[in-house]
Amino acid sequence: MKKFIVFYFIVLILILFSNFQNTFAQDFSYTPLEGHTNSVHRLVFSPNGKTLASASEDRTIRLWDVATGTHKYTLTGHNAWISSIAFSPDGKILASADSEHRIRLWNVATGQYRVTLEGHQAGVSSVAFSPDGETLASADSNAKIRLWDATTGIYRVTLEGHTNTIGSIKFSPDGKTLASADAEGKIRLWDATTGFHKQTLTEHTQRVYNIVFIEDGKILVSMSTDNTIRFWDVATGQHKKYFENNLSNVTINAAGTMLASRSSRTIHLWDIATETEIARLTGHTSDVYSITFSPNGKMLASGGADRIIRLWKLETHVNISPSTVEVPAVSEQFDIDINIIGGKDIRGYKITIQYDNTSLQYVSHTHSDYLSDEVFEGPTVSKQGQVSFSNASLADAGSGDGTLATITFQVISRAESTISLSAILSNSNGERIPFLVVSGKVIEPPWDVNGDGTVDILDLSFVAARFGQEGQIEADINRDGVVDIKDLITVASGMNTKAAAPLVRNSYRLFMPSRADVQQWLIQAQQLNLTDAISQRGIRFLQQFLAALTPKKTALLPNYPNPFNPETWIPYQLSEPADVMLTIYTIDGTVVRTLSLGYQPVGIYQSKSRAAYWNGKNALGEPVASGVYFYTLTADDFSDTRKMLIRK
Repeated sequence: MKKFIVFYFIVLILILFSNFQNTFAQDFSYTPLEGHTNSVHRLVFSPNGKTLASASEDRTIRLWDVATGTHKYTLTGHNAWISSIAFSPDGKILASADSEHRIRLWNVATGQYRVTLEGHQAGVSSVAFSPDGETLASADSNAKIRLWDATTGIYRVTLEGHTNTIGSIKFSPDGKTLASADAEGKIRLWDATTGFHKQTLTEHTQRVYNIVFIEDGKILVSMSTDNTIRFWDVATGQHKKYFENNLSNVTINAAGTMLASRSSRTIHLWDIATETEIARLTGHTSDVYSITFSPNGKMLASGGADRIIRLWKLETHVNISPSTVEVPAVSEQFDIDINIIGGKDIRGYKITIQYDNTSLQYVSHTHSDYLSDEVFEGPTVSKQGQVSFSNASLADAGSGDGTLATITFQVISRAESTISLSAILSNSNGERIPFLVVSGKVIEPPWDVNGDGTVDILDLSFVAARFGQEGQIEADINRDGVVDIKDLITVASGMNTKAAAPLVRNSYRLFMPSRADVQQWLIQAQQLNLTDAISQRGIRFLQQFLAALTPKKTALLPNYPNPFNPETWIPYQLSEPADVMLTIYTIDGTVVRTLSLGYQPVGIYQSKSRAAYWNGKNALGEPVASGVYFYTLTADDFSDTRKMLIRK
């Protein structure tokens, strides 16, 4: 018996330590649903994932029990191609539309027909319910959108603006925005309450056939025949990124982490963060026409020309949590968890993490208690941009959801990057277990509010200059509709406190806020009693910045530029408030110009907006000759002199 245990353990460890790159070949099981007499071209899950609706070229819709795979009802009545189907948010109503411009509503519980909505003058291409279930939106090939009362079927209003066939319409999760996409590649965002057009998104060059809201409606994903999947910021309409590949019939899971596409008879699964293929599902004997994820992402339905619907079980996932991390300041650390969802009989695992070693540094990792206490921990192999480790149970296997390990990284430079995850899972028989793996992204937060490519004092000034204003999307970091101290604190949180002094030393290049400005910002922040981690980090930066703006001694600094023609700036700093005067004179002591700067508070007067300025002219406004000049700063009891050179 002991020999068997030792042998098994050796086999398990060999499996875990082996290289395993070909994730495509994993054998995912499926349940076949049969009954349609022609090709299946539309599939949709109910919101709770318990019912699947399928539409076929046989002009019928079939409802299926997902748990058992049994057929519940066949809905008949359409006399043309069924172009779109959609469940109401409560799953009680199914809407179906056809190419003869009719929309039919069905009772899902009984399979009974309820009412027909008529009014479109062309084939209906897409239907969608609002999140509250009160409104049904429908779009047609004449580029018109109609809104209906979903309960009574009464027509409300028509939205016009598209100039070509609308292929997809979707409501945002909060129901405030309706998105529509057309055959020209244009996406229009509408106010779902008033019907007013808000903005048009125009990066696509060909037909957009599917759009989906993710991240609680903050991001809109669009899929086009131009072979791109684009991600849009809904609040600003800005194009954030795109996934470019020769993909067709693409759908996305609700979490926004995985894509599914099809090529002939094969379904491909893609990790969005890394834009890499992570699995292939094979089994269809003819072309696949429709694919869709279940709401929880643990199942995928596919249908096509072979008339059989396949329910693929994607229950086991290994992922990075959180899937996106806002990169903290340089030198700070953050953790990511490697989670498993839907694990069954997990006896061991090997995890490999790849990361950008120009921005991140691996610090350490700890195994969680997903496996029993009696475990064998394999060696940690860390090299440039990659770390691997493994764990195997000597006792009980793990099952269900949980955390496999936690990894700590340190930020060495602030940049957007990807943390890629690959893994091996093995069961009690020493066999590899099929599963899906989803990577994560470390993202640069939107702190570069002025869009100049760097996060610096200019961003703080940009926000502060817009305090109290509404509609300033770039400066309104938290998107609460108004620019205020909370936005400035968030921007400040993205700046390294160690950089405050260098920023001050180089402030002649920047529009530098005054010490009084920073004091006021801190007072406003403290009045709000902000206790979250981001705010505390921002407040710490401002405190460090204030200290850097408080000189320990009064000093006269070198003018810039020097030599100059015809103007120069003369910086200085005050450790105590004082009356400040600057005198410029020739090499023989003749006074050329006196600049009375008045009573100045403590601070650094170094940037062009705050330093003393001389235009190279005397008191009469006449340009002075080339040569060496001296300047003396007097501030109460302090006096100091430096020289400068005019070169013409």
